Amino acid sequence: DDQLTGNVASVDVATQENLNKLVEVGENLLKKPVSRVNLETGLFEPVTNEGTNEEALI
Repeated sequence: DDQLTGNVASVDVATQENLNKLVEVGENLLKKPVSRVNLETGLFEPVTNEGTNEEALI
């Protein structure tokens, strides 16, 4: 999932506001289903019966 845009995507912006946004993006990614990139389309696709990213890390 490619959610990083603007200042959130920049490695040069280390403000508290930007860091808080990065935490929010990370927490949202943990709740999403496990996905993989389809090499033919370049798009992220959910993987059936794999649960969430958080579950995959446990």
